[in-house]
Amino acid sequence: MSKRQQNKEERMNRIIEQAEVLFLQDGFERVQMQDIADASELGVATLFRYFPKKDQLIVAAAVRNLAPTLDAFKQLTSRPGNAYSRLEAILDYLLDQQVKRTSHSRFREAFESYASSVASPLPGIDDYIELQREIMETLEPLIADGKTDGSLRSDLDVKATVVTIINAFGTFGNNIILKSHISYLEDDIEPLIQQRVLREMLLSYVRP
Repeated sequence: MSKRQQNKEERMNRIIEQAEVLFLQDGFERVQMQDIADASELGVATLFRYFPKKDQLIVAAAVRNLAPTLDAFKQLTSRPGNAYSRLEAILDYLLDQQVKRTSHSRFREAFESYASSVASPLPGIDDYIELQREIMETLEPLIADGKTDGSLRSDLDVKATVVTIINAFGTFGNNIILKSHISYLEDDIEPLIQQRVLREMLLSYVRP
């Protein structure tokens, strides 16, 4: 990579990083391109050369945000052990991310809510969808082993079951944590306890 191209890549990464911080802090609607340019120490005209529309930058930030999940799933699904132990590790990873409530998970929740509320698909949203597809593809070795290694029930549609479990656990955990500050009552069951109960329910369903 030439020095010029390297500088361009570094500038783009800085823009996306600052945009993600501002979007999470102030909301997608409130943040202006001038705010992002100022935070990135760039002129707004330069910013528009990289991202002609704010929605393009929103999607770019979402793609950058989701990329570590792909790396984590690649590692978890290729680790030693049977299909059950790897599925268990994925649920533990998701639970850990939900408990930590990192800026990554909070941004992803905000982005998906925003993307689902707009009238037409966001420009570049196919890149985000493609990354989600790649994450699901990392499950293929786990699914293949689950059909043959005896660690999962033999009467199950393994692919449908594994994908449903991961999606259900991720959605439930994010939802209950997100709403805990507005709906949690003193005599309720704590979100973490409910997450652990659901984890065990899902895992017990697939055990032989």
